[in-house]
Amino acid sequence: MLRHEYSHSEKRTKHAEEKLQIARRAVELIEEGSTIFLGTGTTVEQMASMLPTFRLRIVTNSLSVFNLLEAREDCELCLVGGMYRRRTAAFVGPMAEDTLRALGIDAAFIGANGILDGDVSTSNRDEARIQQLAFSKADSRYLIADSSKIGKRDFYTFCLDSLDAVVCEPDIADEDRAAIEEHTQVIC
Repeated sequence: MLRHEYSHSEKRTKHAEEKLQIARRAVELIEEGSTIFLGTGTTVEQMASMLPTFRLRIVTNSLSVFNLLEAREDCELCLVGGMYRRRTAAFVGPMAEDTLRALGIDAAFIGANGILDGDVSTSNRDEARIQQLAFSKADSRYLIADSSKIGKRDFYTFCLDSLDAVVCEPDIADEDRAAIEEHTQVIC
């Protein structure tokens, strides 16, 4: 069990190269003209800064992701509002859930704090609820997480089996790959 939730700025420096590799691979999964959900997290932020330069509709509850994309004219942005959680720069809660519930999403990309025994976990229940809801509304569901998250769990969990794939860095250890592949596909 993780004993400490790192701040957003602390997370940016952890496993930075792996996050770049994962983000590069994840953006290859995006199709022109699609509606994508980008959740919170520093790997998702890396992904946002690498999005292809074609027409997209982007839904996010992350103020950081919104700020990275707000000047792009080829992107239609939908910031899902609600209660602001400073620790992760995310909007959460019933208002955010109500907005997200009404939307159709082609692909959802989220990060996590842990992957263990078929569960994905994060430190905050409200953030996990938004992630679960985004996955339930999406045609394709991707967890983007570096292998340091494998074998760890945090406070609030949801199922790994509902994902289309976990996008990891290319040099993931064989045992880590096998642990994920018991539940879903791994994309490197």
